[in-house]
Amino acid sequence: MKRRTLICAALMIIGLGAARSLSAQDAAPSWTPWTFDVILRLFGADLGVGYRGLSLLPGTQTTFWVYAGGGYEGEHYYRDGNGALLAPGSISSSDQPAFNRIEGAWRLGMEQGLAWNPRTSTNLLEAFLFYRGRYDLNQASGTMLAAPPLSVLPDRDGSILNTLQLGAAWDNLLTNGHKVRDGVAVETTVEWGPSFFFNTIQGDSDFIRFNGKARWFFPLYDAAPSRPLNLCSVYLGEHLTIDYAMGLNGTRVPLYVRQRFGGRTQNTALGSQVRGVDKGAYDANLKLVNNLEVRVNLPAIPMPGFIALLVPDVVPGIIAYFDYGFYDQVGEPGIASPPLGNVASTGAGTFLEIPAIGTLILYFEYRLDAANAAGDHLRLFVIEFGVQF
Repeated sequence: MKRRTLICAALMIIGLGAARSLSAQDAAPSWTPWTFDVILRLFGADLGVGYRGLSLLPGTQTTFWVYAGGGYEGEHYYRDGNGALLAPGSISSSDQPAFNRIEGAWRLGMEQGLAWNPRTSTNLLEAFLFYRGRYDLNQASGTMLAAPPLSVLPDRDGSILNTLQLGAAWDNLLTNGHKVRDGVAVETTVEWGPSFFFNTIQGDSDFIRFNGKARWFFPLYDAAPSRPLNLCSVYLGEHLTIDYAMGLNGTRVPLYVRQRFGGRTQNTALGSQVRGVDKGAYDANLKLVNNLEVRVNLPAIPMPGFIALLVPDVVPGIIAYFDYGFYDQVGEPGIASPPLGNVASTGAGTFLEIPAIGTLILYFEYRLDAANAAGDHLRLFVIEFGVQF
């Protein structure tokens, strides 16, 4: 069982259990133009404050956002001293892929609705523009990240990264009272981080990144659709995302960008997006992930007394999944070994969904294509907070 994920889950449950969390996906109450987005980390948090008191287009929603936050994060790096990806089972007992990162992040921008969705009471189609900034300080001494020379990894010690992000999204996702999700959401973005945008103060960044992602959910079964609380329901879900980052003027793409998918929410790349794969592994300029899941919601458990005012019920359930990923080190001259490849995994888990707080999941994960760097295929009792998509 992962100690880090155990601590993370405990902290989130304790911290969030006292109050109803706020999300950028929730419409602001009618009595206030303000909305909030809280993104928790293991040690740290990001807070977004949005203003919706002014609509630039009639019949749609305009949100002006300011985000700020930071944290102390555990990260991983799975390449050798020459920058080549580690082969399965090749890590030795003296190698240390884990390192810590002190980070700060900030965002400023707006989301403008172009069409309204009466089904979800949110924007159906919207465009958005953000300035994104971040500062990373890697504590890499004695780890595998410290081995490559700066010529191979110019942001080895850390970086200051400033980008502009433009995108559009189409959202028709709805969650009913039985916690069954239904509908489709699509997003596409382009993100530009030119060197002249203060990106050579620390590190050396000059790149452009394209990202596209789609999610869809389809209800399969509901044993008692008219009941207020769920009895037994089943739905299918799939998530597809593709990301391509290209270095400009001969500059390599920053490690942080290679280890993340783009978009408004920037998740980890192949490692951990394909469950059962080493976190942070297979960082590359071109990457694709597809997650396919079946989720079974079991009988809801009503909460007693005053607790029901914050959390009316909790829903346990079962999940089964198949994940696939592809990577290509195109545009990474001199270190592209292997140049491209596939990863895949399958597994199952049990979860507890707490409305307005989150989902706690216990996974059993099995990597299908090859062993991980330490030689393992099967991982038991992996605890995560939050669904994969």
